[in-house]
Amino acid sequence: MLITNDWWEKKRKEIKKTLGEKFQHTSLMQSTDIEKIVLNSGVSQAITNQQYLESTEKLIQQIGQGQKPVRTQAKKSIVSFKLREGMVIGCKLTLRKKRAWQFLFNLINFSLPQIKNFRGLPSKSFDHQGNYNLGINDLNIFPETNYDLTFKNQGCQITIVFTSKSAEENKYFLELLQFPFQKSKTVQR
Repeated sequence: MLITNDWWEKKRKEIKKTLGEKFQHTSLMQSTDIEKIVLNSGVSQAITNQQYLESTEKLIQQIGQGQKPVRTQAKKSIVSFKLREGMVIGCKLTLRKKRAWQFLFNLINFSLPQIKNFRGLPSKSFDHQGNYNLGINDLNIFPETNYDLTFKNQGCQITIVFTSKSAEENKYFLELLQFPFQKSKTVQR
C-alpha cells in the first residue's frame, strides 16, 4: 500500500503535537522527527563471488522503493577473512522524507509480522545518539523482494535516525506509530 503525501504529513504533525504536549515543548519544531532511515547490508560472500553483492543490491533497491543503493568498501584489511582494504563488501541505502515514512509503514504493518515467532523488537536498541537500530536476518520478510535474488544468511541492518538525541522521546515517537516493541515481562512472586 502506498501512503499519500497528505497521510504522512498529517500523521507526522499529529505525532509531533502529541510529543510536544508530553515533553512540554514550546514549538512543534522542538519535537523529534525522523531524519532518515539507513539500510545497510554486508555481504561476506562478495569476497569470492560478486553475484551475491549484485543480488543484494537489487533486493535493497526493491525494498527501498526503487532508490539505488551505494556500494560500501572495507575500511581495513583482515587476512583471516581474505579481505583487503578498499574491497567492495556490501551496500547501503538512505531513505528520507516520504520514502522513509513509506518504508517504516511497510516495515511495521507488513514485514515484521512475517517473522516466525515474532514477539516484538527490543526497546533498548537505541544508541547514544538516540537512533534506533535493528537487524533483520532474512530479507524474504519484505513483500517487495524477489525470492530468486535471495540466498542463505542474507540480512540487513536498519537504523532509524532521529533529529533528537533523547532516546526516551524517540521511543515514544515510535510507540505512537504502533512500533512493535517487546512487552516488558512482569515478575510473579
